[in-house]
Amino acid sequence: MEQDKADGQQDAGAYRHADPIMDQALTWFVVLLDSPADPGTHDAYLAWRNRDPRHAAAFDRLSSLGSMPELQEATLAHPPQTALPPVRSSSRQGVTSSAARRRSRRGGGWRASLAAAALLLAIGVHLQPMLTLRLTADHRTATGERREIALPDRSRLILDTDSAVALDFAEGRRHVRLLRGQAYFDVVRDPARPFRVTAGFSEVKVTGTAFSVQSVGGRDAVFLERGRVSVTRREPPGQTVALVPGDRVTAAADGLSAPTRPDPAVALAWTDGRYVFHDQPFAAVVDTLRRYHAAPVIVIGDRLAGARVSGNYRLDDPTGAIRSLAGVVGARVTELPAGIILLR
Repeated sequence: MEQDKADGQQDAGAYRHADPIMDQALTWFVVLLDSPADPGTHDAYLAWRNRDPRHAAAFDRLSSLGSMPELQEATLAHPPQTALPPVRSSSRQGVTSSAARRRSRRGGGWRASLAAAALLLAIGVHLQPMLTLRLTADHRTATGERREIALPDRSRLILDTDSAVALDFAEGRRHVRLLRGQAYFDVVRDPARPFRVTAGFSEVKVTGTAFSVQSVGGRDAVFLERGRVSVTRREPPGQTVALVPGDRVTAAADGLSAPTRPDPAVALAWTDGRYVFHDQPFAAVVDTLRRYHAAPVIVIGDRLAGARVSGNYRLDDPTGAIRSLAGVVGARVTELPAGIILLR
């Protein structure tokens, strides 16, 4: 198959999956639906498939969705002329991405688009949160990333790992929605324009102060460093709690908690790239470290979960922190390909 000048470049409006291998598999699936009888495409597909076992696994996962009603409905009126190509060995190596990127360009693309839409629906459980964030977030951080952002009113925002916010500073408003993760706000005082932060279950209202908001695991946590804030539960009955410096309150489906007084050095350590904890369950500590580790961290069995641990670790080395903590609780660490960690 000839390689065109646009090789490796995706159309601006084309969908791209976060996992590059799944993205390639999705593209090949749609390309083969569009021109299943093209020998050159068939051979290029086999070369791609045989290059890496992960390619075959990803493509086969998509192929297994063929019996789902959504896919059948999308392709029933215009089925491909032949079935998807059978798997066979091939000595040809190398694959061009020109065919892989034709899914939004080539003739008959409307039928391919229907198939692609059905596939996205079928695996939407995995894609929907990511797509929602892409559509609504003004700022996002990747796993392990921490970023400082200057807001339009000169306030300062620090966005933690795997977090996202949407901003609304139009017509005098100062409103930030925490869509996921954790953020720290250092707000410029302006009594005429209150600064609001909304999260999953809560809304924080201030005029000028510094505080953090976390929205993780089905609850929000608000910690006030300085100034004063009011935290209101978004759902009725709309309880409100006023915080003074050093207070933390949590909000969940069942309401607001009473304020607690954590150690500020612990509560805000993440803003300096560290994770500090005292006498915490091992399972809870691993849950936090998972947010900074790009691959799954799996704890096998219940033996380790309740062990109490303390520590002070750098967040840019979650693997090192997990290994160290495993030594403390007597866990065996197994590291698998792609960075997966098993603890038992």
